[in-house]
Amino acid sequence: MVKKRKKTKILIVDDEESIGLALSEMLKDEGFEAAYVIDGAQAVEEVANNGYRLVFMDMVMPGMNGLETYRAIRKISRYAKVILFTGYIKDTDNIISQGVREGMIDEKIRKPYLTDQIIRSARKHLS
Repeated sequence: MVKKRKKTKILIVDDEESIGLALSEMLKDEGFEAAYVIDGAQAVEEVANNGYRLVFMDMVMPGMNGLETYRAIRKISRYAKVILFTGYIKDTDNIISQGVREGMIDEKIRKPYLTDQIIRSARKHLS
């Protein structure tokens, strides 16, 4: 009997529901198990309860921003990789760059992003 390969779980976190839905569907089409939530608190709960290995997360969200959410996720899962994305370059670029230099962030992607860029990042971090 041939064993089915377990799909890798990816979580999308973006306060714009249309982005979360589009990214999760795109990743599902590529064979990943993907879901989305719309804020940092939900993301932390999902990672704690469902063991996501990769999280694509918006930087600017109401409530917990991307870095705050990342820090909370890191406390509950040392193995989850986090990729932050943002369209707000002026206000967040220095913070994100600092997080990357300190090893807190696994990668950053600027909006608007290309579909291929998201898929390549997912494959790179889950290989």
